[in-house]
Amino acid sequence: MHRIGLFRQSPCQFLLAVALLFPGVSAVPLADEPPGSRSNRTHDLNPFNSLIGDWRGVGQLKRGSSKGAWIEKTVCEWQFRAAETSVVLKSTGSERFEQLRLAWDQKKKQLVLTRKTKQGVHEYRGPAPTDWPRAIRLETVRNDDGVVYRCTMQQLSDIRATLLFEKQTSPNGSFRRDFGIGYTRAGAKLAQSGNGQRRCVVTGGLGTIPVSFQGKTYYVCCHGCVQAFNEAPEAIIEEYRASLRKP
Repeated sequence: MHRIGLFRQSPCQFLLAVALLFPGVSAVPLADEPPGSRSNRTHDLNPFNSLIGDWRGVGQLKRGSSKGAWIEKTVCEWQFRAAETSVVLKSTGSERFEQLRLAWDQKKKQLVLTRKTKQGVHEYRGPAPTDWPRAIRLETVRNDDGVVYRCTMQQLSDIRATLLFEKQTSPNGSFRRDFGIGYTRAGAKLAQSGNGQRRCVVTGGLGTIPVSFQGKTYYVCCHGCVQAFNEAPEAIIEEYRASLRKP
Protein backbone atom coordinates (compact mmCIF):
# COMPACT_ATOMS: atom_id res chain seq x y z
CA MET A 1 0.00 0.00 0.00
CA HIS A 2 1.34 3.37 -0.98
CA ARG A 3 0.93 5.88 1.85
CA ILE A 4 1.64 9.53 1.18
CA GLY A 5 2.15 12.50 3.34
CA LEU A 6 -9.30 18.06 3.39
CA PHE A 7 -14.76 26.68 7.03
CA ARG A 8 -15.43 31.08 9.01
CA GLN A 9 -13.78 30.89 12.40
CA SER A 10 -10.64 29.30 13.77
CA PRO A 11 -11.37 25.65 14.52
CA CYS A 12 -9.85 26.06 17.98
CA GLN A 13 -12.26 28.80 19.05
CA PHE A 14 -15.77 27.47 18.75
CA LEU A 15 -18.27 24.64 19.02
CA LEU A 16 -19.82 23.08 15.98
CA ALA A 17 -22.32 25.16 14.09
CA VAL A 18 -18.03 18.89 9.44
CA ALA A 19 -16.91 20.15 7.89
CA LEU A 20 -15.93 15.98 5.39
CA LEU A 21 -13.43 14.93 9.22
CA PHE A 22 -9.93 14.25 13.08
CA PRO A 23 -4.09 11.74 19.93
CA GLY A 24 -2.52 11.03 16.18
CA VAL A 25 -4.78 10.26 13.27
CA SER A 26 -5.09 6.81 11.73
CA ALA A 27 -6.85 5.53 8.63
CA VAL A 28 -7.52 2.22 10.42
CA PRO A 29 -11.22 1.86 11.38
CA LEU A 30 -11.88 2.18 15.08
CA ALA A 31 -14.68 0.94 17.30
CA ASP A 32 -17.69 3.23 17.48
CA GLU A 33 -18.00 5.30 20.64
CA PRO A 34 -21.06 6.31 22.63
CA PRO A 35 -21.35 10.04 22.01
CA GLY A 36 -19.95 12.32 24.69
CA SER A 37 -19.79 16.07 24.69
CA ARG A 38 -20.81 17.56 21.35
CA SER A 39 -18.07 20.17 21.65
CA ASN A 40 -15.42 17.48 22.20
CA ARG A 41 -16.57 15.48 19.19
CA THR A 42 -16.78 18.27 16.64
CA HIS A 43 -14.73 21.15 18.03
CA ASP A 44 -11.74 21.11 15.66
CA LEU A 45 -13.74 20.39 12.49
CA ASN A 46 -16.48 22.93 13.07
CA PRO A 47 -15.81 24.90 9.87
CA PHE A 48 -16.51 21.86 7.69
CA ASN A 49 -20.09 21.46 8.89
CA SER A 50 -21.09 23.43 5.81
CA LEU A 51 -20.09 20.46 3.64
CA ILE A 52 -22.55 18.03 5.21
CA GLY A 53 -25.15 16.76 2.76
CA ASP A 54 -25.52 15.29 -0.72
CA TRP A 55 -23.49 16.55 -3.69
CA ARG A 56 -23.31 15.96 -7.42
CA GLY A 57 -19.79 16.07 -8.78
CA VAL A 58 -18.34 16.51 -12.24
CA GLY A 59 -14.75 15.33 -12.51
CA GLN A 60 -12.29 16.43 -15.19
CA LEU A 61 -8.74 15.44 -15.97
CA LYS A 62 -8.19 18.64 -17.93
CA ARG A 63 -10.10 21.80 -17.07
CA GLY A 64 -12.81 22.54 -19.65
CA SER A 65 -12.41 19.21 -21.44
CA SER A 66 -14.93 16.36 -21.53
CA LYS A 67 -12.27 13.79 -22.41
CA GLY A 68 -12.02 11.35 -19.50
CA ALA A 69 -14.66 13.29 -17.53
CA TRP A 70 -17.09 11.60 -15.16
CA ILE A 71 -20.14 12.28 -12.98
CA GLU A 72 -20.34 11.16 -9.37
CA LYS A 73 -22.71 11.30 -6.43
CA THR A 74 -21.11 12.07 -3.08
CA VAL A 75 -22.54 12.14 0.42
CA CYS A 76 -20.71 14.03 3.17
CA GLU A 77 -21.41 12.92 6.75
CA TRP A 78 -20.06 13.15 10.26
CA GLN A 79 -18.53 9.96 11.67
CA PHE A 80 -18.05 9.56 15.43
CA ARG A 81 -15.51 6.96 16.54
CA ALA A 82 -13.63 6.14 19.74
CA ALA A 83 -10.35 7.92 18.94
CA GLU A 84 -11.48 10.52 16.44
CA THR A 85 -14.32 12.45 14.92
CA SER A 86 -14.18 12.89 11.17
CA VAL A 87 -16.01 14.30 8.19
CA VAL A 88 -16.32 11.59 5.55
CA LEU A 89 -17.12 11.93 1.85
CA LYS A 90 -18.34 8.71 0.25
CA SER A 91 -18.56 8.68 -3.53
CA THR A 92 -20.50 6.61 -6.03
CA GLY A 93 -19.20 6.79 -9.58
CA SER A 94 -15.94 8.57 -8.80
CA GLU A 95 -12.97 7.74 -11.01
CA ARG A 96 -10.44 8.88 -8.40
CA PHE A 97 -11.56 7.94 -4.88
CA GLU A 98 -13.96 5.75 -2.94
CA GLN A 99 -13.79 7.77 0.26
CA LEU A 100 -12.23 10.92 1.65
CA ARG A 101 -11.87 11.23 5.42
CA LEU A 102 -11.03 14.59 6.98
CA ALA A 103 -9.67 14.45 10.54
CA TRP A 104 -7.80 16.59 13.06
CA ASP A 105 -4.41 15.56 14.45
CA GLN A 106 -4.49 17.14 17.90
CA LYS A 107 -0.83 16.38 18.65
CA LYS A 108 0.53 18.02 15.50
CA LYS A 109 -2.28 20.56 15.14
CA GLN A 110 -2.88 19.57 11.54
CA LEU A 111 -5.77 18.67 9.30
CA VAL A 112 -5.39 15.18 7.85
CA LEU A 113 -7.11 14.11 4.64
CA THR A 114 -7.11 10.38 3.96
CA ARG A 115 -7.94 9.47 0.38
CA LYS A 116 -8.97 5.85 -0.16
CA THR A 117 -8.68 4.46 -3.68
CA LYS A 118 -8.57 0.98 -5.20
CA GLN A 119 -4.78 1.28 -5.31
CA GLY A 120 -4.28 2.21 -1.66
CA VAL A 121 -4.58 4.94 0.95
CA HIS A 122 -2.97 8.37 0.59
CA GLU A 123 -2.54 10.91 3.38
CA TYR A 124 -2.46 14.70 2.95
CA ARG A 125 -1.68 17.12 5.79
CA GLY A 126 -1.76 20.86 6.39
CA PRO A 127 -2.72 23.67 8.77
CA ALA A 128 -6.27 24.31 9.90
CA PRO A 129 -8.24 27.04 8.14
CA THR A 130 -8.44 30.45 9.76
CA ASP A 131 -10.94 32.02 7.38
CA TRP A 132 -13.14 29.63 5.42
CA PRO A 133 -14.06 29.55 2.55
CA ARG A 134 -10.50 30.54 1.71
CA ALA A 135 -8.84 27.65 -0.17
CA ILE A 136 -7.19 24.99 1.99
CA ARG A 137 -4.11 23.20 0.65
CA LEU A 138 -2.96 19.88 2.08
CA GLU A 139 0.13 18.02 0.88
CA THR A 140 1.67 14.57 1.11
CA VAL A 141 5.24 13.87 2.10
CA ARG A 142 7.59 13.43 -0.86
CA ASN A 143 7.59 9.78 -1.88
CA ASP A 144 10.47 7.55 -3.01
CA ASP A 145 10.05 8.81 -6.58
CA GLY A 146 10.41 12.41 -5.43
CA VAL A 147 6.74 13.26 -6.01
CA VAL A 148 4.56 15.41 -3.74
CA TYR A 149 0.79 15.41 -4.14
CA ARG A 150 -1.44 18.33 -3.15
CA CYS A 151 -5.18 18.66 -2.56
CA THR A 152 -6.87 22.06 -2.62
CA MET A 153 -10.36 22.33 -1.13
CA GLN A 154 -12.66 25.30 -1.48
CA GLN A 155 -16.32 25.99 -0.82
CA LEU A 156 -17.44 28.69 -3.22
CA SER A 157 -20.96 29.08 -1.82
CA ASP A 158 -23.64 27.15 0.07
CA ILE A 159 -24.24 25.05 -3.03
CA ARG A 160 -20.85 24.88 -4.75
CA ALA A 161 -17.51 23.36 -3.77
CA THR A 162 -14.36 22.18 -5.54
CA LEU A 163 -11.53 19.70 -5.09
CA LEU A 164 -8.29 20.03 -7.03
CA PHE A 165 -5.56 17.38 -6.96
CA GLU A 166 -2.08 18.24 -8.25
CA LYS A 167 1.43 16.79 -8.17
CA GLN A 168 4.97 18.10 -8.09
CA THR A 169 7.56 15.79 -9.63
CA SER A 170 10.72 17.63 -8.49
CA PRO A 171 11.57 19.84 -5.48
CA ASN A 172 11.94 22.94 -7.62
CA GLY A 173 9.12 22.17 -10.04
CA SER A 174 5.62 23.60 -10.09
CA PHE A 175 2.47 21.73 -9.15
CA ARG A 176 0.59 20.43 -12.18
CA ARG A 177 -3.04 19.40 -12.36
CA ASP A 178 -3.87 15.71 -11.91
CA PHE A 179 -7.66 16.07 -11.82
CA GLY A 180 -10.39 18.29 -10.40
CA ILE A 181 -13.99 17.86 -9.25
CA GLY A 182 -16.66 20.54 -9.16
CA TYR A 183 -19.57 19.88 -6.80
CA THR A 184 -23.13 21.21 -6.75
CA ARG A 185 -25.29 20.59 -3.69
CA ALA A 186 -28.33 18.41 -4.13
CA GLY A 187 -31.50 19.68 -2.47
CA ALA A 188 -31.95 22.47 0.06
CA LYS A 189 -29.43 25.15 1.00
CA LEU A 190 -27.64 25.27 4.32
CA ALA A 191 -29.26 26.55 7.45
CA GLN A 192 -27.91 29.94 8.45
CA SER A 193 -28.20 31.75 11.74
CA GLY A 194 -31.53 33.51 12.10
CA ASN A 195 -33.14 32.20 8.92
CA GLY A 196 -35.73 30.02 10.69
CA GLN A 197 -34.57 26.71 9.24
CA ARG A 198 -34.33 23.60 11.43
CA ARG A 199 -31.02 22.92 13.16
CA CYS A 200 -29.30 19.58 13.71
CA VAL A 201 -29.42 18.85 17.46
CA VAL A 202 -26.04 17.08 17.26
CA THR A 203 -23.91 19.52 15.27
CA GLY A 204 -25.95 22.68 14.78
CA GLY A 205 -26.02 22.41 10.97
CA LEU A 206 -29.07 22.14 8.75
CA GLY A 207 -31.53 19.61 10.18
CA THR A 208 -32.92 17.54 7.31
CA ILE A 209 -33.61 14.14 8.91
CA PRO A 210 -36.32 13.75 11.61
CA VAL A 211 -35.59 11.72 14.75
CA SER A 212 -37.89 11.10 17.73
CA PHE A 213 -37.52 10.79 21.48
CA GLN A 214 -40.31 10.54 24.06
CA GLY A 215 -42.92 11.54 21.51
CA LYS A 216 -41.09 14.65 20.29
CA THR A 217 -39.48 15.17 16.89
CA TYR A 218 -36.01 16.64 16.45
CA TYR A 219 -33.79 16.99 13.38
CA VAL A 220 -30.25 15.96 12.47
CA CYS A 221 -28.09 16.63 9.41
CA CYS A 222 -26.75 13.19 8.38
CA HIS A 223 -26.86 9.47 9.14
CA GLY A 224 -23.80 9.76 11.37
CA CYS A 225 -25.78 12.14 13.56
CA VAL A 226 -28.78 9.79 13.50
CA GLN A 227 -26.57 7.14 15.08
CA ALA A 228 -25.16 9.57 17.62
CA PHE A 229 -28.67 10.74 18.59
CA ASN A 230 -30.05 7.22 18.94
CA GLU A 231 -27.16 6.17 21.20
CA ALA A 232 -27.69 9.00 23.72
CA PRO A 233 -30.77 11.09 22.92
CA GLU A 234 -31.16 12.63 26.38
CA ALA A 235 -27.54 13.85 26.49
CA ILE A 236 -27.74 15.20 22.94
CA ILE A 237 -30.99 17.07 23.57
CA GLU A 238 -29.70 18.56 26.83
CA GLU A 239 -26.52 19.80 25.13
CA TYR A 240 -28.56 21.24 22.28
CA ARG A 241 -30.91 23.09 24.66
CA ALA A 242 -27.92 24.38 26.61
CA SER A 243 -26.39 25.74 23.39
CA LEU A 244 -29.62 27.64 22.65
CA ARG A 245 -29.47 29.31 26.07
CA LYS A 246 -25.98 30.68 25.46
CA PRO A 247 -25.84 34.36 24.46
